Amino acid sequence: MKKLTLLSALFAILSLSAIAADGGKKNDDVSKVSSYVIRQFESEFYSAKDITWTVTEGFEKADFTVDNVKMAAYFDTNGKYLGHTEAVTYNVLPSHAKKQIAREYEGYHVKELIRFQYAETPSSALTRLTAINAFDDEVYLLTLYKADKQATLRITPSSAVELLSKN
Repeated sequence: MKKLTLLSALFAILSLSAIAADGGKKNDDVSKVSSYVIRQFESEFYSAKDITWTVTEGFEKADFTVDNVKMAAYFDTNGKYLGHTEAVTYNVLPSHAKKQIAREYEGYHVKELIRFQYAETPSSALTRLTAINAFDDEVYLLTLYKADKQATLRITPSSAVELLSKN
């Protein structure tokens, strides 16, 4: 369980950074991206603008905008499309989850809320780690703040709320 939580927190951090504002110069690794991944991306996100690629040992990521919404698409090292993140508003969360968050995090404010939408039912090790219920095809990652405190939560469409990190 400890390993699951640790890996989930790592994925949450990766996801949150996917749409965070870029304070410096962007590095575009497009020359390192396979043509197969680029074709998949263009097929899935044909109206994407301002595309920037990042390639690491674990994944290939495209940061982009669609209709002025910041998004990021993830592909595994074999070129398989895993899913995408996008900024969303707090009102998209299930009402039961919002009530629980209001109770447990009274006085906290929303810093950022993103939705990770799976490409398909979670089947890879990475996507299974982020899903609480095998039938959830998306997960929300919420960052809250209060003075010098911050908390990151994972919320499923079935209203399960899990603390990923708190300081």
